[in-house]
Amino acid sequence: MSVENHIPEAAKDPDRVKEVIKNFINGDADGKTKTTTAQATDGKQFHDRREIIKALTQLQTTYKPEYTPGQTVNINTDDFKFALLHNMAKISNSAVTKSVNQVDDRTIDFVEMIFGAFLRDKNVSDVIKSLLLRLQIPLIKIAMLDKQFFQNNRHPARLVLDTMAHIGIGIDNTENPVYQTMNLIIDQLLNTFDQNITSFNTAFASLSRLTKIEAEKHQQKEAETHQQILKEHARQVVLTELQYQTKNKILPADVKPLIMKQWSTLMFNHFLRHGKDSEAWTEIVSLLKQLINGLQPVTTKEQWEFHNNETSAFVETIRNKLEATKQDKGSIETSIQALKNAYQKILDQTDFDESAINTLENEENNTIVEAEPSPNESAKNQVAQLPEGVKQGVWFEIFNGEGQSVRRLKLSMILFDEAKLVFVDRVGVKIMEKDAAVFSEELKTDKSRILADHSVFDHALGQVIASLII
Repeated sequence: MSVENHIPEAAKDPDRVKEVIKNFINGDADGKTKTTTAQATDGKQFHDRREIIKALTQLQTTYKPEYTPGQTVNINTDDFKFALLHNMAKISNSAVTKSVNQVDDRTIDFVEMIFGAFLRDKNVSDVIKSLLLRLQIPLIKIAMLDKQFFQNNRHPARLVLDTMAHIGIGIDNTENPVYQTMNLIIDQLLNTFDQNITSFNTAFASLSRLTKIEAEKHQQKEAETHQQILKEHARQVVLTELQYQTKNKILPADVKPLIMKQWSTLMFNHFLRHGKDSEAWTEIVSLLKQLINGLQPVTTKEQWEFHNNETSAFVETIRNKLEATKQDKGSIETSIQALKNAYQKILDQTDFDESAINTLENEENNTIVEAEPSPNESAKNQVAQLPEGVKQGVWFEIFNGEGQSVRRLKLSMILFDEAKLVFVDRVGVKIMEKDAAVFSEELKTDKSRILADHSVFDHALGQVIASLII
């Protein structure tokens, strides 16, 4: 398994991490000469750390690397060090005669390795990678000033990086207002950060406020989206159920308004309030089935007994159910009367004697009736076949058709009875639906994939430590 997908346990051990970083920076990790005190302090050969920090501070507002998707190398440490040395020479008004001591040189290398891991992290959107790159110099300064930086997982600089990646998980263009707000926050940080960590505290506070504001907007819009989706879904469920129950059945014209309008409205409301797996929904569908079967020509003893003994009570049940809704009472009464008339007409047209009843009973006992499958009965099975990580609230990079760019979207709803997955953007607006079986196949073939909303710094640090251990 590659380093990208597997981090050794040693990389998760704080003491081991500290040891590996110390060895790397001091030159023990790969056979290079161990740093001496003279190397770190000799003013003739090496720049003083204060000079380096000063030069880095001047560079941090003008050094603007950008992430280029698909480019193999986005981090060029040698070019950066060259620019740093020239800047220090410019500050001291002298030729480039000194170099950076080994501790500082390898500290720069280590931080640049961290940023390289950021850029390889497929969970981070491309535009956010460009924002992260702007913080290279501030993090180099912090690493030089704070020996505990890499062990402190609550350091404001790390929190800033993680928060940016979290906010930007669904952002895929620089025109996005949230991206532009984050860009301004980074501008302010770069213009104010010298050595005091206050600038990072301020940036983190601003990003935290932005996170809260955007989360509230998203929740509100997503709730509206859910209502729209549920209503549309309810209409489809009711229509499918009506089509299923009325298939090849006779419906008298004057009873159709009761079934297709008034009873469908009742079903719609029941679905929204109780859902399809509720007893209330089961009861309302059972009554619909009984209602429709009672309108068919009598061919069984059960039907004959229904029309002789049960229609009055059944009609009252239908009336009570409809009157519990907010539908027009007059229209309901008209439909109920039409139902009574239809039942009476069926009874009048049915003329069975005792022998006919016995014949019907014998035929009924000898007839094997095969139950028809319910609509979409395999839907839940399809949803059950989805990978374990496919859950509401999870972000995905989603296949959007051949030749189209993938979309970064969040799984907002799973419609179990239709095996449909509904995805929204970072604002909470519905963007697309996916059939569960199709989406499962896309995940298997890596056309679509799950995005991990993790700590980008911890992930990058783990990758670098792993590469040094292996």
